[in-house]
Amino acid sequence: MDRLADLTHFPALVNAGATANILVTVAVTWWLEPRYPQIYAPVVWTLLVLAANLLPVVVLRAAGFNKAPIPSLGRMDFFRDQHRFSDWVYLAASANMAFWILVSWSVFAISHAPIILGIVLGVAFLVTFSPPLMRALLRTFTH
Repeated sequence: MDRLADLTHFPALVNAGATANILVTVAVTWWLEPRYPQIYAPVVWTLLVLAANLLPVVVLRAAGFNKAPIPSLGRMDFFRDQHRFSDWVYLAASANMAFWILVSWSVFAISHAPIILGIVLGVAFLVTFSPPLMRALLRTFTH
């Protein structure tokens, strides 16, 4: 797991976990945005979410949890192996999360309508869950 393209090979359940994390965070961001009009609020929210997402990885790595051999990319589990990905994967996931928080906060500051939340959630789902969707489409058209 040393290339950005490797992210397209995670099992669908790993992508589903990451996608659910993004969608829940976007929904909470929608709820938070009108309650915290301070200019620094989206940055604080982003830092809190990133800390909450990375803390289990830091704790599990520090505790030496699950020293068994790392499974192949296609056999990784979202919960069992969440602390075993390469460091750059956490950097990419954190950048992705920060992107969705800051973009959604900005969009919700312009319009807080529930339909806007639905659109942002739909786009976030399609973008974040695109690797398994693309694999399914490719299998459909190549068989």
